[in-house]
This record gives sequence, C-alpha cells and structure tokens, in this order.
Amino acid sequence: MMEKRTKLILLTHGSWGEELWKAGEMIVGRIRFCKALGLMPEDAVADYRVRLEKELEGETKVLILADIKGGTPSNVAAVYAKRTEHIQALCGLSLEMLLAADRLRNEYSGRALAGKIVEEMKEKLTDLKE
Repeated sequence: MMEKRTKLILLTHGSWGEELWKAGEMIVGRIRFCKALGLMPEDAVADYRVRLEKELEGETKVLILADIKGGTPSNVAAVYAKRTEHIQALCGLSLEMLLAADRLRNEYSGRALAGKIVEEMKEKLTDLKE
C-alpha cells in the first residue's frame, strides 16, 4: 500500500494562493493534495482558523506554506505547527517554493521535507543584475 502524500495547504492574504496554485499547474500539470485558503478582508481570524481546522481533519502529513512572515496566515500556521507533530509550516511562499514542495514531497515528509525546501529556496534567491 502506498503511503499517503503530504497535503499542501497554502495560506495567503486574499486569493493569491489559488492563483499561485493555478500558475504552478500551468508549469507542471495538476498539483494534487493541495488546498488554498485565502484570508479575506472581511474574515475574522477565528473563522480563518476554523476553515484551516476543517482542512486538517483526518490528515496525517501536512505542510502549510504561508505568504509573509508575521502576517495572520503565517501566525495561524505557526500555532498549528508548534502544537502538532505531523504539521510543518514555512513562510515566504512563492511559485518556486510551491513547485519545490510538490516535487520534494514525493521523496521526503515531515521535518525533512521542510528542511529540503528551505535549503533549496536559499539557493534560488538570486540578484539577476549580477
């Protein structure tokens, strides 16, 4: 029996996560086991957390990718990652990070997956003028 793949959850301000996901699929094809949850201006933080909790129900391996450090989506992600062993969370979401997470989750999971993504993203940041 094949082990269940890590679920990716994109936590962003507005609908940016959905658009990023669509852009990723333009490049690599269908990205399965992924969900985008956008925080809209009218959303209460408590309601946003309830939406995330619904996505987490029954999941045994989750990687949350949040947009900006210190923003509500990353703060919510951090709460769940710190109190739940099977949930990992990173912030600094980009198209490149999403594609790396989708590819690397075939080989890694948990802390190893998060570490590989961070390592790869450090190598990707480039000053194009140099």
